[in-house]
Amino acid sequence: MRFFSLKTRIVIGEGSLSYVKSVAKNYSRVLIFSSKSMRIHGFLNEVMNYVEDSGAENEVILGVPAEPSYEYIENILPKVKEFNPDLFIALGGGSVIDVVKAVKVFYDAPNLKFEEIAFLDRFSKPKPIPKLKTPLVAIPSTSGAGSEVSAASVLKKGDVKYNLVSFEIAPEFAILDPRLPMTMPKGVTRNSGLDVLVHAIEAYVSTVATPFSDALAIKVIKSVFKYLPLSVNGEEKAREEMHYASTMAGIAFLNARLGLCHAMSHKGAWMASHGLLNAILNPYIMEFNMKIDYARKRYAEIARELGFNTAQELIEVVKELNEMLEVPKLGDLVSEDQFLAKLEDMSQKAYGDPLINFNPVEPSIEEIKELYKKAFYGE
Repeated sequence: MRFFSLKTRIVIGEGSLSYVKSVAKNYSRVLIFSSKSMRIHGFLNEVMNYVEDSGAENEVILGVPAEPSYEYIENILPKVKEFNPDLFIALGGGSVIDVVKAVKVFYDAPNLKFEEIAFLDRFSKPKPIPKLKTPLVAIPSTSGAGSEVSAASVLKKGDVKYNLVSFEIAPEFAILDPRLPMTMPKGVTRNSGLDVLVHAIEAYVSTVATPFSDALAIKVIKSVFKYLPLSVNGEEKAREEMHYASTMAGIAFLNARLGLCHAMSHKGAWMASHGLLNAILNPYIMEFNMKIDYARKRYAEIARELGFNTAQELIEVVKELNEMLEVPKLGDLVSEDQFLAKLEDMSQKAYGDPLINFNPVEPSIEEIKELYKKAFYGE
């Protein structure tokens, strides 16, 4: 028995930001979390105006760390409780949305402890997150994380990323206004777009994929190859298509989950931004998964959808896209001494990541270590 679900009502199209007013009119105290870039580009003011027009009171928490941490959540919670909101709005990239999801958990259920509910590793079972009452409107400004529809929040504690996973934290609304991603810098556009590709590929080869998640994943992969290079160069139609593809990938992995690439990326989060790290690791992990028939068959199906024939051709095309977009190797980003000093610990933690349960091949710690090394040396 497998499942396919979507909790979030999705609103799309230019100017769809105005839907904030329709939602906010049902609430009295709206807390908006926003990235600084959304204030600079005027979208925060637009959202605040819609909330004010609805008759609700609003307050803003501005600026969220690029790699959100549980420590940040602890620091911000007293301010949240003081305002006592009955609606959250997250305006910004995946980090902003992930922060608000986590804030919602500890605001609505203040007695919970992070260690009790986080997926620290796949060998421990966290407590389920209880029913939460405060709704969340997610308005992504970047096109990569899929957090506006997913039931996960990725948070650092110390140097390592962990997941909170529950349909309770999936947003009630996602507003996809294509004006927002037009503001993305070139590097963010590339890295987030490559993250979308990895989301779709991993969802498609997941051990719990369904025909429903497959349909979305294939659509996304085709969109990335068609639109990402154009999107990186600022083409508006391509930016819009990538924005929608990001959310479709989020729905695919919400249901089919992710795999080894994300497990290794989360545990190597200190080395590079998430999307870039996924792009670097992805071809090596695809090669690794090719050792079993199921993965070869699934990769070959993707290849045929793109006009190629074999799984190996797909891997070559993925590498070519990385090269076209000037994706570096890990060794260009961190020193060999740093890398080797952390390799053992990273590999052990990646082996324990719950996402490995959905990867077509179960890796050993030694195999994970070798994959990190291949990506570092560009072998």
